[in-house]
Amino acid sequence: MLEHINPIFIKTDDELLKIIGSHLKKRRISANLTQQELAAATGISKTRISQIERTGKTSLASLVAISRKLGLLQQLLFTYEMPELTPMQKYEIEQKNATNWHERKRVKK
Repeated sequence: MLEHINPIFIKTDDELLKIIGSHLKKRRISANLTQQELAAATGISKTRISQIERTGKTSLASLVAISRKLGLLQQLLFTYEMPELTPMQKYEIEQKNATNWHERKRVKK
């Protein structure tokens, strides 16, 4: 059964962040940019760029700035893009939220 599990799902968050940092480094090198050049283009310090490449830990704002400079912004946005909800889906969500609000209100009394 375990052989069917995608290996990415058994990695820790830190392991996944390091992979992302490594991918960013490869993209930077592929774009023929030094850490200093990427730092100057993004407003992020060279030290911080180095740390991001090693650990993958960064803010979303820094990830957007780096992605923009490396030509990855569209892929980053596409990753989180959601299809438009149908009117029925919107209605169902509104009804669920309204029900939850009434239940929370009753609990407080």
